[in-house]
Amino acid sequence: MGIPRLIRTPFRRHPPDTGAAFERWLQTPLGERLLAAEKAVLADVLPRLPGVRALQCAVGAPQPLLDESVAPLHWSLGRQGDVDVRARPAQLPLQRNSLDLVLLHHCLDFEDDPHLVLGEAARVLQPGGALVVVGFQPLSLWGLTRLLRLTSGRVPWMARFIRPHRVSDWLHVLACEVEGFESSLHGWPRVPRRPARASWLERLGGRFWSQHGAFYVLVARKRAAMVRPLRPRFALPQTAPNVIPVSMARWQQRTSTEQD
Repeated sequence: MGIPRLIRTPFRRHPPDTGAAFERWLQTPLGERLLAAEKAVLADVLPRLPGVRALQCAVGAPQPLLDESVAPLHWSLGRQGDVDVRARPAQLPLQRNSLDLVLLHHCLDFEDDPHLVLGEAARVLQPGGALVVVGFQPLSLWGLTRLLRLTSGRVPWMARFIRPHRVSDWLHVLACEVEGFESSLHGWPRVPRRPARASWLERLGGRFWSQHGAFYVLVARKRAAMVRPLRPRFALPQTAPNVIPVSMARWQQRTSTEQD
C-alpha cells in the first residue's frame, strides 16, 4: 500500500494573470453578450433579496452587478481595478456575520480553491443573509464547446464549469439552504449577426432546457442557528399522562345512563 502525499491540490491552479485575461475577455463581443445576459437575470433576482450591506467579489476588475440590489451599502472586492477592498475572495478581511448579501461573480470558476471561497462567503454572512453565485454551466452548449477547447488554455474555456448541483451540496455542508437557480444563453457561444432577434436555438433552449444555459445564477440563504434548551442533569423524567382506553360501546352506555 502506497503512502499518500500530504500536499495535494484538489483543483487545477490557474495562471496568476487569469483575472486580467478574464477582464479583457469580458470586453470582447462574446464577453459583453454574456455580461448583458447575467445582468438581466440579476436585475430580476437581486431586488428580491433585502438587506443593508452587500459585497461583490470579482475575479478581475469588478463589474457593476449590484446596481439593482436594494441594499444601500455596496462594496466591491478583488485584486485588480478600482475596488473598495483589495483582497482575495478566499481570504475576506471581514468580521463574521457582517454582511447581508454576498455576490460571487465567477469566483468558483477561476479561484484556486472554490471550497475556501464558499466557506469565507458563508462566514461573513449573517444568519438569513443571501449568497448569490454566478458561474458557467457545464451542462450546456458552452460546456460542450469547452470540452473541445480545453487544451487551448484560453479564457473562458480554461475555467472549471462547476455544476450548480455540486455547488448546492457544498453549500449544504456550510449550513446554507439553496433557494434555486436560473440560467440563460442557450445557444452556441457566438455573437449573432442580428442581436435584436433571438435565434431559433435560443428560443428552443429557453423552452426545453431552460436551466442549461451558458451560465447560472444560484441563490442560497444562510440558516439561522437553532438553540435547543438542555435539560438539567438530575431532572426527573417526563412521563406521559396515563390514558385508559374505553371502548365506544361502554362510553355510549355510560352517557345514556347519566342522561336518565
